[in-house]
Amino acid sequence: MWRVGKSVQKYRNDPDWHSYRTREPDDWLTQFGFPGHPFGTFRNHIHHVLEGQVRGYPTTLFHLAGVRKGGRYGTLVHTYSVAVLTLPTTFPDTSVSVGTLVYRLRNEPLPPDAGTPTHLSAGRNPRMIKCSVDPAFAELVITEPVVRITVGAKMGWRLHRNHMLGWLKDRKPYEKVVGLAETMTDILAEFPASAGAWEMRDGRHG
Repeated sequence: MWRVGKSVQKYRNDPDWHSYRTREPDDWLTQFGFPGHPFGTFRNHIHHVLEGQVRGYPTTLFHLAGVRKGGRYGTLVHTYSVAVLTLPTTFPDTSVSVGTLVYRLRNEPLPPDAGTPTHLSAGRNPRMIKCSVDPAFAELVITEPVVRITVGAKMGWRLHRNHMLGWLKDRKPYEKVVGLAETMTDILAEFPASAGAWEMRDGRHG
């Protein structure tokens, strides 16, 4: 077991981290594209919200308990550690995840207002869930190095407007969630330069 208080205090004393909140309401998630992975479709509990910077990106970290209807007792709860990077540009909604992290959510990876998603080849070892509202953009950025990084970190990630969300299974110490955010910056670094100009090609992505 790890102690939230001890972990929080470490980061509250770090100038890179400027804000901590114990919780946020459900509708706070709307800015990140809801519903969509890794959020629950019935209810969401957001705890231990920490805001600061990782490698120059404005970053939000939090613990999530996503609830959906179903199961023996009427609801099922899935817990995640989530990092969100605010990006300097807007990308088409796209999602990539190790399948075992999200299969039981039983919802679409992307929010309904993103557009019509195209599901891409799942691959093997491990199976992935990959989709995008713009298959050409997905082909450009979901390269073998990006897939290897994602699989190696046992994570999922999603682009929504000018945000990149990443998630790990279960509630992790902040050190692990900061590491997740750093891995997300590694993924962004693999995007070709032409991805940054993509929104200029298609006015839908703005």
